[in-house]
Amino acid sequence: MPKPRQRTRRGTGSHRIRNGRHQIRRVIAGRLRGFTADTLAEAEALAEAARRGAEAQSVAASPTVRDWLAEWLTRQRARVRPQTYFAYEAHARLHIVPVIGQIRLDALTPLHIDTLHAQLARRVGGTTAHHVHMTLNAALNAAARRGHRVSNALATVDAPRRSPREIETLTLDEVDALLRAAHGDPFEALYILAVTIGMREGELLGLRWRDIDLPGRRLTVQGNATRALDGTRVITAPKTKAGRRSLRLPGIALEALARTRRLGELVWSAPNGRPWPAQRFGWRWLAMRERAGIRPVTFHALRHTAATLALEGGQPPHVVAAMLGHTSVATTLSLYAHATSASQEALVDAIDDRYGPRLGVLAQKLLASDLATDVENAATTGDSWCRGRDSNPYKVALTSPSS
Repeated sequence: MPKPRQRTRRGTGSHRIRNGRHQIRRVIAGRLRGFTADTLAEAEALAEAARRGAEAQSVAASPTVRDWLAEWLTRQRARVRPQTYFAYEAHARLHIVPVIGQIRLDALTPLHIDTLHAQLARRVGGTTAHHVHMTLNAALNAAARRGHRVSNALATVDAPRRSPREIETLTLDEVDALLRAAHGDPFEALYILAVTIGMREGELLGLRWRDIDLPGRRLTVQGNATRALDGTRVITAPKTKAGRRSLRLPGIALEALARTRRLGELVWSAPNGRPWPAQRFGWRWLAMRERAGIRPVTFHALRHTAATLALEGGQPPHVVAAMLGHTSVATTLSLYAHATSASQEALVDAIDDRYGPRLGVLAQKLLASDLATDVENAATTGDSWCRGRDSNPYKVALTSPSS
């Protein structure tokens, strides 16, 4: 029985002799090609020449960073959410292309990346620099998957470190001042929902009356006001499953919503019926902040305030995470558990309550120990003084015998 022929694994190349000539197969530029010659050395030379030609053609066709980013952004426009696309486009246009746009993808060096990072350090914060780095990384990975020759320079350079997020929260007095100033304002209920149950700006501006059940004291978050690719304001679904949530309304919010005029589908709509543009709503917040006389915090600080006050009030972290629409409790604790002065004072008070009784017992023990030590020291001192007197009959025994 003839021995079965062993087939070579596809892609590793093979050699056989057919009609007295040598034939080898090699994978060149992703294709399996055959090369035939009178000798094996000649066939291998043909394969090597084809490989070099394919590499030279690939190098010549390697696009610049500018050209590839333009192509990549065109694809991303239809794949990602508008806000993500706007961020990618701004990173490329403002930061990446002006510095390394003329460099070919395969010619990038660590020095080019260092130059980009140096320019970013002079113009933006650490978090933005980190995001620009990750945008370039995503674009280069996509280029490699498309078959372009891409340098690994970016992998050899660490991404810029993010800047620590420091967002101030309002004190209880400032919250009271805000609520007093907002009373009667068309956006009163909006400010209340932000500072009490931590709704986001986009969720509030995209809130529709059909999402609110006043008799049932419930509010369902199932929309977010964002900017579409054409610049118009639209309502999109929440990014995560946790973002779509049902919230129970506190009494103060329920009362304010009941007094809010219904002028359309949206609870708060611009004159054209669409959600308010972020910039125009930002002007309203600035005016309200000045009217309330509180510190110059961002509107997003109201969300942080709601989360921090809830945690300080003893609410479990998983309950606060569900209120905020977080998928992970770790996100809630890392971003919103601010150590305020009130929380630090409460912590010290709790420590005093815990250890106060023990400190009292310990103080009594220390006092008794000190009294015993004083008595012992007094007795020892008196005995030594008594032994040193001339009338002491034991004085001779305490002195050394004379020689």
